[in-house]
Amino acid sequence: MKISALQAILVIGVIISVYLAYSHYNPGALVCPTSGLINCQEVITSSYSIIFGVPLAIYAVIWFLIALILSFSKRSTLAELWFLIGIGGIIYSLFSMYMLGKICEFCSTLDVIIIASIVLLFKGQGLK
Repeated sequence: MKISALQAILVIGVIISVYLAYSHYNPGALVCPTSGLINCQEVITSSYSIIFGVPLAIYAVIWFLIALILSFSKRSTLAELWFLIGIGGIIYSLFSMYMLGKICEFCSTLDVIIIASIVLLFKGQGLK
């Protein structure tokens, strides 16, 4: 079975979001600068990183897994809506990094992956 570009970047998104979720609970595992503008540790452990008691990285894992599953289905309104929900995640990510004055390079990479997946989906290169 041939994997699409959309599915490939979604797999990368799953891997990065699982890594961030793991790093949320195991701060020593995170490989990222911890001083200056780029400070992933501060971003993923800030008050902005938890909603309803759940780390955002867990929400990212769920979003990417569902998006990956939907990428194997036929094009549907549900799939399109799910991918557009990712825009909310990007907005929140950018807002939180702005409020903290810090950037998480892994979080920013996930934002770019979500944007790329939406572009691929709506250009007709995603779902069947």
